Amino acid sequence: MPDAAPPLYVSRNGQQFGPFTPEQTWHGVASGHLFPTDLACPVGSSNWQPLSTLMPLPAAGSANDIGQDAGMRMILPVGRSGWAIAAGYLGLFALIIVPAPLALIVSLVAIFDIRKHRNDPSPKHGLGRAIFGLITGLLGTVILVSIVVSAYLKK
Repeated sequence: MPDAAPPLYVSRNGQQFGPFTPEQTWHGVASGHLFPTDLACPVGSSNWQPLSTLMPLPAAGSANDIGQDAGMRMILPVGRSGWAIAAGYLGLFALIIVPAPLALIVSLVAIFDIRKHRNDPSPKHGLGRAIFGLITGLLGTVILVSIVVSAYLKK
């Protein structure tokens, strides 16, 4: 992010925005609000040219791609499906049997949610957690059904 560059006006579809400092421009591209193909003009100039030719820019969306780094996903719950996180915790609680059917259901929803978004620009992750919830939910549900059936048959 160069500091010596002058502030820029940005134009898209005939509409002018700015001026933006170099830092604001860089973050605008990183967040997807500005595009390298937008026309830009330094303050005090009338020479409009593509933004990408005036300053080095990040790839669009790079500020939000922390969830695409497998190492960061191991440390932080970034880029994960909320359903997968819930499935993982419910899978742990399924070990005490009673919430097992709920873990099973949420795990299935999580797996479908992750598969549905796998081709998105920022796909959801957490399939391992969802599968853990599915397995423990299934085991807990089988044990719960066995307990209920055996109690019913004793009567």
